[in-house]
Amino acid sequence: MPSFWSLLKAAGVFGFGLTVAVTGSAQDHDPFEDPPINYSKSTAVDAASRLNETFRLKTDEIRSWPARRRLRWLLEQLDIPVESQLLVFSKTSIQRKIISPENPRVLFFSDEAYVGWVPGGAMEIAVFDSTLGPTFYILDAQESGPAPLLARSGECLLCHKRHEHTPGLRTRSVFPDANGEPLSGSGSANIEPSTPLADRWGGWYVTGVEGTLRHRGNVTGKTTEEFDIPGAKMSPTLSTLQAFFDTHRYPLQTSDIVPMLMHDHQVHVHNVLATANQDARLALYRWPAMRAILGLPVNTPPMGSCLVVFNSQAEKVLDALLCRDEAPFPAEGIKGNGIFESAYARTRKPDPKNRSLRDFDLTTRLFQFRCSPLIYSQSFATLPKELRDIILLKLSSGLQAAEPPASFKHLPKEERQAIFEIISATLPNLPIGWKKTE
Repeated sequence: MPSFWSLLKAAGVFGFGLTVAVTGSAQDHDPFEDPPINYSKSTAVDAASRLNETFRLKTDEIRSWPARRRLRWLLEQLDIPVESQLLVFSKTSIQRKIISPENPRVLFFSDEAYVGWVPGGAMEIAVFDSTLGPTFYILDAQESGPAPLLARSGECLLCHKRHEHTPGLRTRSVFPDANGEPLSGSGSANIEPSTPLADRWGGWYVTGVEGTLRHRGNVTGKTTEEFDIPGAKMSPTLSTLQAFFDTHRYPLQTSDIVPMLMHDHQVHVHNVLATANQDARLALYRWPAMRAILGLPVNTPPMGSCLVVFNSQAEKVLDALLCRDEAPFPAEGIKGNGIFESAYARTRKPDPKNRSLRDFDLTTRLFQFRCSPLIYSQSFATLPKELRDIILLKLSSGLQAAEPPASFKHLPKEERQAIFEIISATLPNLPIGWKKTE
């Protein structure tokens, strides 16, 4: 019996599943397919490949489990909290034929991994390799034989190749019709930190919203005007999604706004880190040839155009980490059901004053201390040392500057000092030159 995944490929439908399918030429040349990255030819060393090896002898048994059990197992193995559950009903993934408002796709995430699933379909996984960046896998229960439990999917790059020609993640807001199909010609938008909340989450379910906040979630329409014109129908305030579909097929009955906001933040930071990682590795790979052309000794550290790349990417990483240009919150703040906040706090790294980068604010912004907790992630830790050191030294300098540079001006002095003290106490392998407080 052909697998679900092979049937989709035979039908000519491609993509990973955390994003809208987009058209584009597969013939475009991508720098990540060249040395030193060799994305498609390289064997990934990531959480998915480790799972494949660990459970190699149990592959057929795991495939035979009921879908909910397989999902729970996958979340547990990847250390993804079930409380991160999000639901998207727009037909914007590889499994678009079975996605609808009555059968939404569920997403879960952690600092290190993302999992998607549609009832009746395959499970989709995105994890991270220190050199390759995001890597994409499918767990298809209908697969059999020698195929690995989590099969790496190259076709996902047709959607997950970003405009910088870097493999990445994407979150989109669309104008869905009653079947979840994006309205023809309406376009869609990548959600960025500066995207107003009113323009987010079209095609997603969103629960836990109260007060004056307006967004595009939970509603469908026949024209874009139904979403945007003055007097257009408001996104309903929901505490549960039982009225929309059979919620018992999913671990939770909600798609809470707090993990929605966290997911938007994480996807952006992970993408910035992926681009920085790729560009830095390409610059380092080219440096020996440049060094030879310049007639420099073989022990000469990177300089010139190589440092230009490092400094440019460092500034972009700092903007992302420090939540620069974050869209404003409504006057009454944001309040979810509290489930995700508790789960997210389980891995907080407190400093001696019990402050943590994982502490939420939710009154005027996402975090109490605006430095992304992804600074602790493997995606950050495994950046080339030359780039990581430049980022952290710029961070140290900016946080302590009497007159901070542009990337830091949105942070009050007290907040900059708190961030510096938290990182000094909790982030390992700080570079020489990071000045710790007494």
